[in-house]
Amino acid sequence: MSLHKPAQRVIALAPHIVENLYSIDAQSSIVGAVQYSDYPEPAREIPRVGGVGSMSLEKIVALQPDLVILWGSGTPPGLRSGIERLGLPYFIDEVRSLADLKRSLQALGKLTGRISQAEQITAELQSSIAQVTANARTEGKAERPKVFLQLWNQPLQSIGKDHLLNEVIERCGGRSITDSIIGLAPLVSMERVLADDPELIIVENQQQSLHWNSYPQLHAIQSDNVVVINPDLLHRPTLRLLQGMQIICERVSASRRDLND
Repeated sequence: MSLHKPAQRVIALAPHIVENLYSIDAQSSIVGAVQYSDYPEPAREIPRVGGVGSMSLEKIVALQPDLVILWGSGTPPGLRSGIERLGLPYFIDEVRSLADLKRSLQALGKLTGRISQAEQITAELQSSIAQVTANARTEGKAERPKVFLQLWNQPLQSIGKDHLLNEVIERCGGRSITDSIIGLAPLVSMERVLADDPELIIVENQQQSLHWNSYPQLHAIQSDNVVVINPDLLHRPTLRLLQGMQIICERVSASRRDLND
């Protein structure tokens, strides 16, 4: 979409959208956000229009936005219909790849009049990705370690083929064992994980990590390769994703050396 002039009153309907607006120095335009929009610290003070999945159209209208930025896979369809019905200008943000992240930042820059800031940030993003994945490129055709990334315990849940983190793992030189499952966050059987026997398991907290000690036969347990990564560094498609990517690349690289020694 395009606007006649840069947006001055923006409502961001996902925490990662708020964070990306801050990254391009467009924070002064944000007048509304949703629950868990907590980074950077000043974002905590932005007025809320509800929680993820339970946003108030009335609160959105009351803030008189000239742009509402929706999260494609996280904004309820009914809310989007209401925004359309009222004629509020809106933009749908959905990041399924690292290239999408670049395009998203550039689009936000154009919509808020921060084009030069967005261009600078995306150039830094590309350079940082190249640096983080340098080892994976030099290791060439060495065997790729199998990776299991856990989202939830009960029931066991992971990333599907449409998830950005599959590309992150691949760029790091690994292969997600769930990269062929349709969807963003499918349920996975324990039998499948045990059969695939990943060399690296990525979890979101210490409790999830301890759970895997019940399966000492797994390669990842035997090599002490279960790593806890703050979910905000993985599941928010922002510049902080690079921090999570750095950790994944380091652990995958160590696993590749073990496999190919």
